[in-house]
Amino acid sequence: MQKEKIRLDVFLVREGYAKDIKYAQSLILSGSVLINDVIVSKVGTLVTPKDKVRTKEKIKTYVSRGAYKLLGAFDHWKDIQIEGKTCFDLGASTGGFSQVLLENGASKVFAIDVGYGQMAQKIANDPKVVVYDRTHLKELPTLPLEPLTKETWITMDLSFISLIPVFGYLLPLFQKFPNIHWFGITLLKPQFEVHPSKLEKGILKDSHEIGYTIRTVWHKIKKTDPKIRFKGLKESPIQGADGNREFLIFWDRKEEV
Repeated sequence: MQKEKIRLDVFLVREGYAKDIKYAQSLILSGSVLINDVIVSKVGTLVTPKDKVRTKEKIKTYVSRGAYKLLGAFDHWKDIQIEGKTCFDLGASTGGFSQVLLENGASKVFAIDVGYGQMAQKIANDPKVVVYDRTHLKELPTLPLEPLTKETWITMDLSFISLIPVFGYLLPLFQKFPNIHWFGITLLKPQFEVHPSKLEKGILKDSHEIGYTIRTVWHKIKKTDPKIRFKGLKESPIQGADGNREFLIFWDRKEEV
């Protein structure tokens, strides 16, 4: 019998609601878990012996676990408002980020990926989604993107590339649309920002190195584009598939008035 407070994700596994911690966290982040009939979306919420925990009868599912990373951003930064806004999903893959954007009211989502045919059909077939497969970020300014909303959002979940050149690739897009106020949620993956010699079996474990890497990368991004403004940093609620820690960066950019 439970005698003291424990984390909600641990509770769900222990009580048989979830087969493992990762699935428990996905249930919580998708808004499928209630404590005392109130939806809880923080995986670290503490459960007491008196609390009544249950899951919804209909569990919301997403096309990829990446969706839960973006859900973590929406849960943490309450001022994220994308209803009626145009959005970009860079590194769209199967469409987890696009799915979250649509659920939160995006008027249009440009799903960009260098790969081909990866996006789940139910996302690709949504009339609000425009899929650009086999497309490099350098090509964004050449695509038919208009009209964009006055506030346009960019989300990024990119792998095997540093974010430093990525923001360099985006600069021509920003310059092409100088009247747009850009907002972004970007996943920073430190393992792709350091020399391979710093990794242990593909994983960056040193917390000091991770912190240093985050600061260094952001400093270089600002050097690439001084008009980018930092609005917040949060560790992703779930790790990468390989076990690496990942971080959500909230930023914006606009031309000087």
